[in-house]
Amino acid sequence: MADPSLPGQLYFAQLERFTSSVSAKDYVTAAAAARASLPLLRDWLKDPQGDGKRLDIRIPALSQGGTTMAIVGDRDGLCELRDLVQSFDHLQAYRTEAEEHFVDLDLFDRLREAIRASPGILQSRIKTVLGVDDGRRASRLISYLEKSGEVRRAKSGKTYELYLADAEMPKASAATIYNEPARPGSHRRDRSAGRPHELDPKRVNIVPLPPSPNAWERPVELPATEEAFADPQGGWSEIVVKTIEKSDRPDPAFRKHYSTRGGALSFDDLAKSEASLGAPGAVMFSDASGRPGTPVPLHRDAYHISVHPEGEGFALRSKSGVMTVYRGDLAIDFETDLEAAPEVAANRERLGLAESEAHRALRCIALTPDRNRYLFTHVDEAWCFNREGERLWGLRMPAKEPTRIRVGGSSFGTAAEIDQALQVMGLQMPVTPDEIRKRYRQLVRELHPDVSPGNEERMKAVNVASERLTGLDPEQLDGSGGGEAGFEIVISFGPAAEADWIYAAAFSGTGETALLGTYAGRVVRVDRSGSPTTIYDVGSVPVRIVETESFLYVMTTTRLYVLDGDRLIALHDCSPKCDLLVSGGMVLLVEGKGVRVFTEDGRPLGIALTKAPIRRAYVDNGDVVVETRTQRGSFRGIRAVPKRPGDPFQAIPMRPS
Repeated sequence: MADPSLPGQLYFAQLERFTSSVSAKDYVTAAAAARASLPLLRDWLKDPQGDGKRLDIRIPALSQGGTTMAIVGDRDGLCELRDLVQSFDHLQAYRTEAEEHFVDLDLFDRLREAIRASPGILQSRIKTVLGVDDGRRASRLISYLEKSGEVRRAKSGKTYELYLADAEMPKASAATIYNEPARPGSHRRDRSAGRPHELDPKRVNIVPLPPSPNAWERPVELPATEEAFADPQGGWSEIVVKTIEKSDRPDPAFRKHYSTRGGALSFDDLAKSEASLGAPGAVMFSDASGRPGTPVPLHRDAYHISVHPEGEGFALRSKSGVMTVYRGDLAIDFETDLEAAPEVAANRERLGLAESEAHRALRCIALTPDRNRYLFTHVDEAWCFNREGERLWGLRMPAKEPTRIRVGGSSFGTAAEIDQALQVMGLQMPVTPDEIRKRYRQLVRELHPDVSPGNEERMKAVNVASERLTGLDPEQLDGSGGGEAGFEIVISFGPAAEADWIYAAAFSGTGETALLGTYAGRVVRVDRSGSPTTIYDVGSVPVRIVETESFLYVMTTTRLYVLDGDRLIALHDCSPKCDLLVSGGMVLLVEGKGVRVFTEDGRPLGIALTKAPIRRAYVDNGDVVVETRTQRGSFRGIRAVPKRPGDPFQAIPMRPS
């Protein structure tokens, strides 16, 4: 039955065409798809069945779609877009943006003319030349022109020289622009495609965890401070603040940080540092005390980065599908062209994917600590090889169920509500799903109205608690009914979209097993032979998986899970912009102006706040060190490690100043 609260399937087909075209920088096709979706949106909105039942969905055709129409000069399409948003109150939020698209259309033309008239004009001067107030807007449009291939940008100090694609460029300027090296070819021994084993969830141990929502209704935010560095919870005995010498200040271009066995790797993935001149980016290693080494230019772009916390070196996948493995000294170990793998061609044919979608279909790479094995994923398949090119195993995820938007019900809870749910059940962390199931069945026997009248409210609370702890309805736990009412809206796409895409991958702390995180919210553990052994169900897309020799960390856009085997030992809510670092026996959740610090097993130690944006955070000999552009704050002397129930109190010795 058609659901009037959502647009029809034709709209979602155009949405898929639009998003894949934007990813491929094919703005002509993207603009056409955005415009084709406008009458479909109009038909949906004027349908009286949907009055008052519209979901507050994001409509890319009215935002980025308008920008793509502006870049290709489709004024008629922008007029149609403006008329649509003016016709329906539901689209009121897009009206200002619809007018701004016309401003962009004019600015695109003026930018082209300014660059044509003055080849090599500095991007920093564009705002003045065009007489516009919003320099950021002009820079964003220049970025679109560069991605579309119309404009080339040559690094010049802290800005860029701008040239049209067909204009002559001085050799010195051309030398600052990265040109991808020739493809290395595949190092595969077997040129025929292997047949993947298909995961059967019914044959694998499933660990249901408190489900993670795609987004929180109220954002998870740290408090603000007006002090350079602040300890709002009193977690440390002192904060030692030092001014960073200009020559030692962290370069903000190195914005992605990963912990390793001996220190940390920092990546400039946008080629904004001096070391990346003429290269697609740069990498820098800092030792355990935070002392940075010399930045090294990257050989290819860092479209996907894989760093093992227990290893040395790293692997990068370029947008073109080439995997480059680097040693601990930042020199290249070996390369292979993943796009040339026969398994990729076979899976592309199975799913009916166009070659233009290749960079999107190749997703993750992962490397063992000793760099002797690696894996890559293509849509819903994962393939593992050794460094000699021998295929070790392949695994395909089953088709996921159609996307379900849960409305109502009680399956999602904040970390505080999860703690309350455990209390209702008479449990505490660490806890396993089996313990929750057994406890639930015990409480049903004790509290069911047929056995113990008068406990209806208590039984209802137990049902809600069990659903929050497992994501399963009470019927699934016991078959006895109960739980809050809710309904689901189902969205179905084409074969590739219905595949359960693998969005995160990592090897375990020892490198013996692999972990694969899928769009359906599963994290699948795979043994060395390629057999799946465990499925951790977290309810939404895992964006980061890290496993040390002691613990497994699974991070979604809203939550961090800490696991020891099948036992959930800690759970914390987080924001989508959070970064995870596991180093020096501590876990850091790093945000723009604050760091939440935990023990390795997930117990909270404290919060380190800053007034200025954080450039880098790390652990140095027990100190949590946070660096802004000009200052370094060392949070010293953790007062105590919070104990778990039944554990003795642990005091941490203060480090002498």
